[in-house]
Amino acid sequence: MDNIFDRRMFLKSLAAFGVCSALPSVAFAKTQSANIFVWITLRGAMDGLNVVVPYGDKDYLPQRPSIGLHKNQLNKLDDFFGLHPALKSCYQWYQQGEMAFIHACASPYRQRSHFDGQKVLENGTEDPLHSDGWLNRFLSVDSKQHTIAIDSGLPLIVQGNAQADSWYPHKLKIKQQQAELLQEMYQSDQALSDNFINALDIEKMAGHVKGGQQFHVLAQQAGKFLTSENGPNIAVLELGGWDTHAGEGAVKGRLASQLKKLDEGLSALKSQLGEAWSRTVVIAASEFGRTIAENGTKGTDHGTANAMLIAGGAVSGNQVITKWPGLAKSQQYKGRDLAPTTDIRSICKTVLHSHLGATNKQLDIVFPSSSELPIMKDLIRHT
Repeated sequence: MDNIFDRRMFLKSLAAFGVCSALPSVAFAKTQSANIFVWITLRGAMDGLNVVVPYGDKDYLPQRPSIGLHKNQLNKLDDFFGLHPALKSCYQWYQQGEMAFIHACASPYRQRSHFDGQKVLENGTEDPLHSDGWLNRFLSVDSKQHTIAIDSGLPLIVQGNAQADSWYPHKLKIKQQQAELLQEMYQSDQALSDNFINALDIEKMAGHVKGGQQFHVLAQQAGKFLTSENGPNIAVLELGGWDTHAGEGAVKGRLASQLKKLDEGLSALKSQLGEAWSRTVVIAASEFGRTIAENGTKGTDHGTANAMLIAGGAVSGNQVITKWPGLAKSQQYKGRDLAPTTDIRSICKTVLHSHLGATNKQLDIVFPSSSELPIMKDLIRHT
């Protein structure tokens, strides 16, 4: 049996387990980092103006006559912003100081392609064609960290030279005898053998999974990996379906349904993490925001700046952080969008620096050409 066939068989066997690992591999190793980080990509461009709602801006409701939320429909965050009522757990955490929001933030991307916007969000540069992810670059400069993507493949954010694993639920089962035969087949190739053992370890760690591929199930499973004895300390998930061009709704509707899924997923993650929640930071972000004014089909179109959610026991919460640009016509970006005033990379750099211990030199490698973007103060608790 030649090496090419061996590798095809290997990849098929990994697919049967639902595990893909970058080659070459090293043995699955317990993280040496005490803190946990979870990244959630909200694919499709969430309408942040109807999530963290600027009810105090007099230009908000006139531009959203059908989908705008009124002050009395919101959970009040402060004297200017209110939270969509579908985010029930998030609001509770906000009141407890474990949830914060950053508004009017954006990646460096200024066009309107989902595909390119998501690439820039995940690769951490200004170039959609850049081929490795910012989280993978962080793994390459800090060997204490270990990451797993709860995904059917490796998303761009963890693609690169450093080791990163992925897991996704499947219905196939493999018997012990088959596992032993595959292990024997790969024993002549150290890299293949290590990867197969790694896959078995991850599958064993996953245990029995109920509930299929719903977001709250995947989030709960992420928590299980993150608290396993030999588990990683970083997890990556995604939730699609935020492209609300029509029938977006207000208190109820498409956006509210998406927010309920996100809220339930975050709640499942926290429940599974248990006491580890106290040393966790979760970021949920979209590739860009949506237009300020609603369109003719009672939805919104692709925009620029957005709101970012950041949760966890390690977060200094109960605050909406923003340099609010305003919603009046003269204050809009290109006459239609919320103007960006904070670069998303600043928030990511802050979490890597203040929560995961990255140095300034490491941050320059993770986010090239971003040295002018500051580390944010008072976002992460210093214990």
